[in-house]
Amino acid sequence: MRLPKFRYALFVGLIIGVIVPIVLMLCFYLGFLQAGEWLFFVWPTSIMLMATEDLGYSSEAFGILALSVFYNVVLYITVFTVIWCIAWVMRAGRASLRDGTTI
Repeated sequence: MRLPKFRYALFVGLIIGVIVPIVLMLCFYLGFLQAGEWLFFVWPTSIMLMATEDLGYSSEAFGILALSVFYNVVLYITVFTVIWCIAWVMRAGRASLRDGTTI
């Protein structure tokens, strides 16, 4: 089993961590979606947006939104890194069983 390079796993985490909030905010703005409990599972740091409820379209609200997206990127990169590391250990374990060596 070939694994993608580690930098590709980081890049996918970065892209998904940025794209998910942007697409969700666009869908909320256009009225396609309603925020619900499912939002926390897709965009975990969206809980920070409650602080922007009374701010409207100010620079503080934009700063909180940017911080929320940044934390989301960090979270997705962490998740993809853990998944990649587990897959690497499993691949190395299978290879060591196949050729009779230890990891």
